[in-house]
Amino acid sequence: MNKFKPALASVAVLAMIASLGACGESNSGGSSSADGKITIKVQTFNNPGFGKPTAERAGADLWNKYMKEHPNVKIEETVAASSDDARAAFNTAISTGSNAYDVYLAEVDWMPSLMAMPDQFVDLSSYTKDNDWVDWKKESATVNGKLIGAGTDIGPEAICYRADLLEKAGFPSDRESVAKWLGGENATWDSYFAAGKEYTEKTGLPWYDSMASNWQSMINQVEESYVTKDGKIIATSNDKIKEMYDELTSTKDLSAHLTQWSDDWNAAFKADDGFATIQCPTWLLTNIKGNTGEDFKGWDIADVFPGGGGNWGGSYLVVPESSPVKDEAAKLVAWLTAKDQQVALFTSANNYPSSVSAQESSDVSSKTDPYLNDAPVGQIFANRAKAYDIVPYKGSQYFDIQTKMVDALNRVDATQEQTPDASYKQWVNDVKALS
Repeated sequence: MNKFKPALASVAVLAMIASLGACGESNSGGSSSADGKITIKVQTFNNPGFGKPTAERAGADLWNKYMKEHPNVKIEETVAASSDDARAAFNTAISTGSNAYDVYLAEVDWMPSLMAMPDQFVDLSSYTKDNDWVDWKKESATVNGKLIGAGTDIGPEAICYRADLLEKAGFPSDRESVAKWLGGENATWDSYFAAGKEYTEKTGLPWYDSMASNWQSMINQVEESYVTKDGKIIATSNDKIKEMYDELTSTKDLSAHLTQWSDDWNAAFKADDGFATIQCPTWLLTNIKGNTGEDFKGWDIADVFPGGGGNWGGSYLVVPESSPVKDEAAKLVAWLTAKDQQVALFTSANNYPSSVSAQESSDVSSKTDPYLNDAPVGQIFANRAKAYDIVPYKGSQYFDIQTKMVDALNRVDATQEQTPDASYKQWVNDVKALS
């Protein structure tokens, strides 16, 4: 799961940091409680589906299942509002050694910075020896033979679209026709934007939600984007970055000019004048349903993606060495990321497994989604996962540089306060200031 929400520190983040410092012992990591149980404190974000399902949120009820199987354990989950909030709290806890939590859900783009301090985290290799992940997932959390993160989900991408809006405008609306219209097996960003130009010129309505959304998918198709594998920052000198930026900003008229994760963005999913398509990693299905309601009819999904394959998101579970219950925490992490739990998370909360055996499960491959016109989402995302063939390198500076790029795109798109050239120049200066 990802839900990557790049933004500068907010009041909520600062409040969370302040609370960490103020709570003292009451906010320390797990310990033995009065009833003799071992309490494991877990920080997650955006409801990853571990908990009990509610009317508002999907869930696999894994906490209760684990506690029933391990009556000596009590699990306490804190769900941060966003990955930004979670990362701010995480960084504060790790840097101060406050032991705020025993297990952290770490978004994939955090991992490079975590890999730079492997001694801070428990080596999960011996605990997860029976778990099986796709190779790149495990490699992205392994440093010097030490596994510091146990993989949860991955985020293979397809295209979700408003079939009702396309049909109303006289465009193809069934899954196969939409995939063909966008370029099929040979789909490119050019063919995706060309289809959008047809749609927007005819309807006057937006084709996609935001430039930042598209950029996240585009940048994940570049093997070395901001940082080379030998640690050199190439963000401002990489011609590919400027080419993609120019291509994306030239499609400004196709955008709904929204800021991802804002109230307006949430509302646009079911608006009559909302955007027609969105880059759609598996986990986003839960967001779409949450923003429209289960009874909304209109969204569908096409087995196609510009550039062939993409992966947006996917998280890891990490255990700080400073946790007073690190052994029990590591056992919980190993269990949560094993096959059966990954299958449960996909079938209940749309988090596509990083476990190979879970991917091969009939419960995963045969899953359909009534909300998406009975789309065979298990098969579609299996195809999209197989199409993913470029694993981008992300150095420890990646997250901060990417955040500044999203800011630059939002200045052009969401607030429209700068021209593309002016905003790019500011981004270049921002990147130089980071280093």
